Amino acid sequence: MKTRKLIIAVLLAAMCLSLAACGDKKDKKYQKYVNDLITANYLGATDEYIEATGANKSDAEEMYDNNLLRLAGALESYYGLTVNSDDELFGEIKELAKVIYGAIKYDTGEAYKKGGSYYVDVTIYPIDILNQTDAEVKAYVESFNERVSAGEFNNYEKEAYEHEFAGGIVDILKSGVKEMKYADPVTVTVTIVVEGDTYYISNDDFIKIDDLLIAPYRGGETSGDTDTD
Repeated sequence: MKTRKLIIAVLLAAMCLSLAACGDKKDKKYQKYVNDLITANYLGATDEYIEATGANKSDAEEMYDNNLLRLAGALESYYGLTVNSDDELFGEIKELAKVIYGAIKYDTGEAYKKGGSYYVDVTIYPIDILNQTDAEVKAYVESFNERVSAGEFNNYEKEAYEHEFAGGIVDILKSGVKEMKYADPVTVTVTIVVEGDTYYISNDDFIKIDDLLIAPYRGGETSGDTDTD
């Protein structure tokens, strides 16, 4: 099976929390920490998260914005677009990234103890936007190439030509996110690392979560039939 995925550089924000900072039982406390961590990175940091972690609000907001920029850049690279110098289109792709991350679906289970360590299972429903829009993107590229061969863009400057092509891809993705599809759920287990009176999850565990949020391209297979409802 041919697979291809978005390559997104992860900006980790797995901040440490104090065991003494909250009176909840450990199973609830660790579950909430993992849930809040995902929320802060992909949906935007809540006041509750900032208070619990002691994070600077502007830093937390910058972290979220940087994650949007990374996804926008990954989409640009995946589709071979050149829009970094095109403020209008890059702004649209960044807004698209916000909508995509805003549609993430996941469940965090209660923490459980095994062999002296605590673990949290995170079930993720990967967003299937790459496969969901694949047929339409391919048809668009084929049609665009025919227009190129017919000389429609002979008098276009390079920037205008790239804007025209990229705009069509962006429009397809914007349409796709209105009826988001999801691939089959995948469950990953993260370990709660306890050091002294603080706890956190490792970079590797956070990356495991990040890697599953958007399903890879599966070589023309149909999208999963799980929708937003």
